[in-house]
Amino acid sequence: MRLETRAIIDYCDAAPLRATLGSAMRSSGVWADAAVRPAIFGNGIYPGAVSESSREPARRLPPGPHGLPPELVERNQRERLIAAMAEVCGERGYGETSVAEVAKRAGVSTASFYRQFRDKRECMLASFEELFARLLEGIERSCPAGGAAAERACAGAAAAAALLASDPPATRLLSLEVLAAGPEGVRAQHEALDRLAARLGGEGAWAAVAAMTSLVARRASEGRAADPAELQAIAEAL
Repeated sequence: MRLETRAIIDYCDAAPLRATLGSAMRSSGVWADAAVRPAIFGNGIYPGAVSESSREPARRLPPGPHGLPPELVERNQRERLIAAMAEVCGERGYGETSVAEVAKRAGVSTASFYRQFRDKRECMLASFEELFARLLEGIERSCPAGGAAAERACAGAAAAAALLASDPPATRLLSLEVLAAGPEGVRAQHEALDRLAARLGGEGAWAAVAAMTSLVARRASEGRAADPAELQAIAEAL
């Protein structure tokens, strides 16, 4: 299965890291060819998920010594693994996703995976936290400062609909697959709903956020994005 996706949030605060990493790799002559494209992160990827014409190729780190700072290498690998987790879960579901497949999609060894994460569940939870933080950042940028709760809710719903529709793998991970990670996954999603509801404010914010999440999950299970009008209708009831 080939997923066609755009980024939830392009680059964001990874720009300084991306510039440093790119400069270091170019100056050391260690770019490695890889058929991957950037997605959620500037130097992260959904391997093979974005159409050839929509993005310039991303580059993965080559094997062996390359003289790059260890912290840059680790950040590069972590972001690739997080993006790969979303893609593989989008294709197979969390239950059928293996560490070996996630590492392969990310272009790293299983040994590198286990240096970053204890197990598949820890990688899933880290992916959820990173992807939700990016989504929340995008929603916050769209909500008017000091606006009424209903106004913020409607603006947030519109932003969420656009961002989630642009990134099916991340949408599925955030709304459905994280729950398959057991009680920790359920707790992570509930805490995320609390954070989003607190940002929107209003007496019925939590119920509205929960209803929108349920709708997004249902549509993701059907293989399609939630209609922005559906999310707006929930937000307007706040």
